[in-house]
Amino acid sequence: MKSTFQQAVLILGIALIAALVTAFVHPKRPPWFEVSDPVEERWNLSVEGARKIVAENDQILWVDARDSSLYKERHFPEAISLNTDEWGDLMFQNMDTLQAAMGNPVIVYCDGSACDKSREVALRLRELLGMDPVYVLKGDWKKVRL
Repeated sequence: MKSTFQQAVLILGIALIAALVTAFVHPKRPPWFEVSDPVEERWNLSVEGARKIVAENDQILWVDARDSSLYKERHFPEAISLNTDEWGDLMFQNMDTLQAAMGNPVIVYCDGSACDKSREVALRLRELLGMDPVYVLKGDWKKVRL
């Protein structure tokens, strides 16, 4: 009879082989690395890029995609609040501002580079309202100075 250690090594080896096979042939396997979509990437804006747009254009609409409670605590000067959780109500409240901003740059921000809320709000502004250009700020909005 084999020892307990040998049995454990055998079980781990079989599990490792099964995991490797699954990693390569499973139809819903996760990607091994992230590939950024070039279409989506063109709308990403660094803090330096935002500063450049601010310097070139004085009619920029800033959109805060964070929760309303965070917006009330602190937000970019003259930014409007527009998030996915309260989309309908906030769209109605800000409709005049959004219509006036048609054709002007729009920069959507939330809590840094890892936040996906700004990407979702920007996508909705582009697709549902036809606004262009609508950028997503990748970085800390507090570092953009007017």
